[in-house]
Amino acid sequence: MRKTVLTLLLAASAITSAASAQTAPAPGPAMPRPPMRQDANRDGVITRAEAIAQADARFAQMDTDRDGRVTGGEMRAYRAALHDRMVASGRDGPVPSPGRRKHDGMGRGMASNGDGSVTREAFTARALKRFDRMDANHDGTIDATERANAAEMRHVDRRERRDGVTAPAPTPAR
Repeated sequence: MRKTVLTLLLAASAITSAASAQTAPAPGPAMPRPPMRQDANRDGVITRAEAIAQADARFAQMDTDRDGRVTGGEMRAYRAALHDRMVASGRDGPVPSPGRRKHDGMGRGMASNGDGSVTREAFTARALKRFDRMDANHDGTIDATERANAAEMRHVDRRERRDGVTAPAPTPAR
């Protein structure tokens, strides 16, 4: 009886390993990076107009009551839905616990109009500020190099904030 069970287990193991070997992708060249979200025409370059269109589309997704403002509750609901889509697609990322620090749902540095909501104009202005910061050569477009440099700068900034390191003060010119 033991030999039969052991034989069946070995056979099942061999079948499953053979099946997984057939479905695994063959090693080859690296997969190309997916196009950037804001890159509407998929040419590898984000223009200022594409950034504005993306900001408007995202604002429309968040503004569920269509009153022209995004409240903290709408922002939290949008983020929760975004996280749920990531989990469903298998790209589950870490979610900060809501009790770690006070958070109104608007995000750090999000300009509010006094009642805790953000207008479309303020949301688009913040997106354009981010675009201008990433556009290192100020030509009105963001290419892959500028995007990579911006990502690296973001990582350095986060690391410095986390570790409590501040940037050195500029020395006065003589």
